[in-house]
Amino acid sequence: MNAKRRGRSVSARTLRAGLAACAIAVSALAAPSVALPAASAHEGQPIQVQIQEQEPGAFLVQWRVPKTLPIEAMPALVLPESCRAEGELKVIELPAAWLNRQLYRCSEPLSGQIIQISYPLYNPAMTTLVRIDFLGGERFAHVLNPTEDSWRVPEAGADGIAWLRGARRAVLDGISHLLGHWVHLLFLVAICLLGRNRSIRLATAFAAGQLAGGALAAGLGIRPDPRVAEICVAIAVAFLAAQALRPPEGRRQLPALAAGAGLFHGFGVAAALSGAGGVAAPDWLYLIFVVLGMDAALLVLALGLNAVGALWARRWPSGSRPRALAYGLGGIAVAVALSLGLGKGSATEAEARFSPRLPGAAGGAGGLSMPGSRRLAPQAPDAPIQSFLAVEPYEVRHEILVRLADVADRLQLEGDGLAGEGFVEVSAQEEVGRRIADLMVERTAVEVDGEAAVPIIDRFSFMTVGPRGVLPRAAPEAEAVAEEIVGVTIAYPTPGMPDAVTLTWATFDGPEDTIPVTITDPESSISAELTAGEPMLRWENALAEDPIPTVAGIPVEPPQLPLPLASLALLAVALAFGVAVLRGRRATTSFALTRVTLALAVVAVPIAEVSVALPSSIRSVPTEAQARRILAGVLPNVYRAFELRDEAAAYDRLAVSVTGPTLTEVYLEHRRALEMEERGGARARVEAVEILEVRDVEPAADGGFTAEAGWKVGGTVTHFGHRHFRQNRYDARVELLADDGIWKVRSIEILEEERLR
Repeated sequence: MNAKRRGRSVSARTLRAGLAACAIAVSALAAPSVALPAASAHEGQPIQVQIQEQEPGAFLVQWRVPKTLPIEAMPALVLPESCRAEGELKVIELPAAWLNRQLYRCSEPLSGQIIQISYPLYNPAMTTLVRIDFLGGERFAHVLNPTEDSWRVPEAGADGIAWLRGARRAVLDGISHLLGHWVHLLFLVAICLLGRNRSIRLATAFAAGQLAGGALAAGLGIRPDPRVAEICVAIAVAFLAAQALRPPEGRRQLPALAAGAGLFHGFGVAAALSGAGGVAAPDWLYLIFVVLGMDAALLVLALGLNAVGALWARRWPSGSRPRALAYGLGGIAVAVALSLGLGKGSATEAEARFSPRLPGAAGGAGGLSMPGSRRLAPQAPDAPIQSFLAVEPYEVRHEILVRLADVADRLQLEGDGLAGEGFVEVSAQEEVGRRIADLMVERTAVEVDGEAAVPIIDRFSFMTVGPRGVLPRAAPEAEAVAEEIVGVTIAYPTPGMPDAVTLTWATFDGPEDTIPVTITDPESSISAELTAGEPMLRWENALAEDPIPTVAGIPVEPPQLPLPLASLALLAVALAFGVAVLRGRRATTSFALTRVTLALAVVAVPIAEVSVALPSSIRSVPTEAQARRILAGVLPNVYRAFELRDEAAAYDRLAVSVTGPTLTEVYLEHRRALEMEERGGARARVEAVEILEVRDVEPAADGGFTAEAGWKVGGTVTHFGHRHFRQNRYDARVELLADDGIWKVRSIEILEEERLR
């Protein structure tokens, strides 16, 4: 009796000591750390990543990095582990950017997996724009803010088992985590030293503890450093090894030790999941499947190791070897715990790879703001006239800054009563601006592909010049002739992207005999000074990529039911083991086999997967995932129509994805939204439309559907020598219908609009 009491007392002390050690580790590692300050950078043109599937599983990947970053600081693109690079990475030097080009072959679908941007040191406040075109026609885009370095690609294709594919990744993450950390393998050896049946029970207690730890972490707001998870497992290994030295009848509190280790490990895993993507709490389904993966791997290894141990004992019986192994295991566990506690870093590598969300769940976004402007042209504050030519798809735009004092005599402002006592009153500013614009048209000539382009005076404004660039005067006021600058924008519509553009200036006599000129295109810029002897500057198309976006209708696909045959078969086996558990037939082993088989069923989702076509009358309303993919194809078509200046051509392009009386409403609303009012109405060139979420999908007339959707629109605008990145967010009620086999927008009701930058 006394011996039993002593055993219980020692076991209780052991358990309390282990919990105290874990608590100390939590308090030490949860202390705030000092981070290096982030560098700032003016970033008008973001890093642009283009991933295009050329054949099944083969992707051409290109990422263009502005030369604001030196080549030694250029980031790398990291694709999932299932993707392997073919050939050498090509780095092409462009006038204003580095273009990286690499071919990848992926053994698993890229959809649903994580893409990362990796910097050699740290991200100097750069935004990254990612676009993906799949062979099946799906297109996705995402803008990584400076605080983000990864993005999970949405599921493409049939979405009936998209959730299961996400669960599969979570299970594989759990297996990879357990196999990739020595401390978990030490835990495996420790529970196997305690016997076959006990090892299964201890593995079950460890899994239950992890789930409880995740729940407590969310409920209590505990977010320790994820290293705590590994430290506590190592401490538990040391105490389990100590228990293995006792006779079987003297071993106590074993399940409590395993559950305690799992509890603190659950804290760490939940903290890692909560920290990824900026979300406040982990995705519970993801956490459950991660634990299922670890649990299944631990059970399989435990059963295998116990079988090997039994064979070893039969062939080479020795009573001292288990004791020696227990002593060695305990010493190693203590050393590992000390190493983790004294080591550097805030999270283990495998936990850093955890993704916080299953498909369909909203992920967080970085909230750090950053400068959205970068000057492309050399500063020339003393130049009487500055000239900026922007060459873009469907338009060449000539923007000119004119110092009013240097052209006042030619415009006869005082003689015509437009300037009195050195000021231009508000009532005269329209006429003064018009005269300056006419003078600029008279003194300049633009040729596009060898032919004289027809000028259109787009706008003219009295300007202010400051750190944010050149801005129109917010409110009209009397302007001093000696100080004021007038901005003129002249547009030259083109049928596409020009091959060559020539700008010619007829210079004036006097101080304006030298005119600084900058020509910009979607990838680079060139600057020069034009004089009477050299009045011409020529641009030739040397773009690495065609900037003209494609516009194609999104077809209405027949409903299909995907069936993962292998997973269904394994699920039936798991159910059979579950029935055995309920009937009490070898409940411990049957319960373990149930979990292992269930994990195998989730992992086997892509194996023997078939799709069965359904009658069109069944499931006519798209799921939220399907509606998201439809909008991801339709909405970019809508925005790309506004790149055409000619309204008739814009309407024709818009009609590909919009139908009925909505055409005019959509055209006017979204063209207005793309205009930067504070910059005189300059329009942003849309580069990314990212669907954030789709909810409340309901049937509509004519076989269509309505849904509430949220999306972001990102683009750049070049304006008087500065390039600005603009991003808006929209929440809207959208109605789509099937028109001749093509999805089209019938109506868009904007519920909320937010300017993000």
